[in-house]
Amino acid sequence: MNMKTLMACAAVVTCLSGTSFAAMAQTPAAKSVQAEHTNEQYKVGDTTHDLYKDERVGIKDWQGKGLHAPKEGTQWVQISDKYALINMEDGKILDIAPGKLKPLKK
Repeated sequence: MNMKTLMACAAVVTCLSGTSFAAMAQTPAAKSVQAEHTNEQYKVGDTTHDLYKDERVGIKDWQGKGLHAPKEGTQWVQISDKYALINMEDGKILDIAPGKLKPLKK
């Protein structure tokens, strides 16, 4: 192999590996949230504290926060700066969404 061919191959490999790293960086990591009051780290599939199964802590204005409709027996709750979809029967986390700040009213 001559030097030009070797350099061209190295450039192609570098470009391809850079592309795959960029794609991996854009792929969301496992969805997780850290509860401020207990310092527990939760991810999708984990069982939360019983507090989050209580319908009184459920988010009623899920549409206004840009969340999809919870199915029967589930509810969105806020854990720290994120929203978690909880199965109210067993407390399992079904989904985690980033929190969205609403503009302040003047």
